[in-house]
Amino acid sequence: MLDQVRLQAKEFRRIAADPLLLTLLVIVAGLLVVFILFPVVRVLTLPRLEHWHEFLGRPALLRAAIHSLVMMILSTTTATLVGLLFAYALVRTQMPMKAFFRTLTLLPLISPPFVTGLAFILLFGRRGLFTYSVLGLDLNPYGWHGLWMAQTLAFFPVAYLTIAGVLRSIDPALELAAQDLGASGFQIFRTVTLPLLTPGIASAALLVGIFVLADFGNPMLIGGNYSVLATEAYMQVIGRYNTEMAALLASVLLLPSLALFLAQRYVMEKRSFVTVTGRPSALGRKPAPWYVTWPLFGFCLAVSLVILAIYLVIVLGAFSKVWGVDWSLSLRNFQYTIFRQRDLYNSVRFALSAAVLTAALATLSAYLIERKSFLGREVLDFFTVLPAAVPGTLIGIGYVLAFNQPPLELTGTAAIIVLCMAFRTLPVGYRNAVSVLHQIDVAIERASEDLGADSLRTFVHIVLPLLKYAFFATLVYTFVKSINTLSAVIFLISPGNVVASASILGLAEHGYWGQAAALATALITLGLLSVVVFRLIAGRRAQLFEL
Repeated sequence: MLDQVRLQAKEFRRIAADPLLLTLLVIVAGLLVVFILFPVVRVLTLPRLEHWHEFLGRPALLRAAIHSLVMMILSTTTATLVGLLFAYALVRTQMPMKAFFRTLTLLPLISPPFVTGLAFILLFGRRGLFTYSVLGLDLNPYGWHGLWMAQTLAFFPVAYLTIAGVLRSIDPALELAAQDLGASGFQIFRTVTLPLLTPGIASAALLVGIFVLADFGNPMLIGGNYSVLATEAYMQVIGRYNTEMAALLASVLLLPSLALFLAQRYVMEKRSFVTVTGRPSALGRKPAPWYVTWPLFGFCLAVSLVILAIYLVIVLGAFSKVWGVDWSLSLRNFQYTIFRQRDLYNSVRFALSAAVLTAALATLSAYLIERKSFLGREVLDFFTVLPAAVPGTLIGIGYVLAFNQPPLELTGTAAIIVLCMAFRTLPVGYRNAVSVLHQIDVAIERASEDLGADSLRTFVHIVLPLLKYAFFATLVYTFVKSINTLSAVIFLISPGNVVASASILGLAEHGYWGQAAALATALITLGLLSVVVFRLIAGRRAQLFEL
């Protein structure tokens, strides 16, 4: 331990000898403290003891906390199960239409999560296309059951991506050895594959749990009277102007989210349990038998058709004159939401600004924290990934509390929205850059410095070109996520600075389904175009939306 401290002190003296590098380190650390740690601390320290007594004495608030935990358990369980079946089907079988299934699992990742809830209303609401127009039924999709289905379909791709990556990493020699010893297909899965896959399933479940707890749009749209902590905190701020209680509810929401985040990091650090060290096996895997393949194909097809119906009904709603009344096609919804309002334009320019800031900061932070050794390095690493554990509701309330007075009075400006978008997505860009840095031999940088180049010049001319695909992946990821974000920016919008996601929520709440669908269609189209352009430029050399 003492030797490590001495080594860090020696490295820090080396950094201090390079004033520009030291300045960059101070700037990065300052940004992380001001725009990540400070808002969280402001929320946690605002509620006083009497507010906690009030919370414990109000059954409605306690019910919201219980509802959040119930939905986390239900939605996480089903989303993880669906993700597991999808991953096994697409990785371990030779069923047809794999490209079709993979493409559809991408759609929920590049569209606003609450699109699922909006589509459920259009499909199964009182004027729903399926329930009312086709079957003539008057059904109510609002409540815990509708929210459960919406969150399952919205977040199962997160589980699918995680579990599929672990499945691909399992050495086929282990399963083949079990087969040679006489084990049947199910015995191999139960005694070899499943134990090796368990950490991946646990990691996927923990990730999905974080997403479910932080979900705001779906509970607002389809939750009905089934309130959860995220929506109740919003109502405390917007409806009752009770910032202290909103901060308390956000703090309560943070506890399970942070616990899930820390557990997920621990599981990922132990991920070596699912891989085999040494030379990779050249043995091929035996595909799953037909009696496994075809039931999985039927399951994937059924889920995919539901996803396809969700996005088709959004497009249909966008072109319909009056949903449920006049089905004739019209461009009126687009004319109003896209050409007469600035909300979509605001989302694009805010998201572009946030994407540039996040990509630059994530790349620089990864280089400083990963390649330089100094006291507090682990703390900065934790601060950088902390937003992944913090629900958007807490971040939004935290930004309101932290930046509504000098010296950083940003409330009501576009800058606070851009900063919130940028730091909200920083963890993904940072981890992406770190993973690429792990593949770059540090000897290349040492050779550059030995030839007289300082650290900044080495970073610009040696490291940055090697990180270019990670940089652009972060750029695209941040843009796509930022144009769709809602839970944090809903607290930060102001007249003239309204974003499309908030506008969709407002239109849907007031029954303007066609206009909400038109704006949602525009966001989905922008997300798809961004991903397609990135794929055309980067090909297979960089990954996007891979967890």
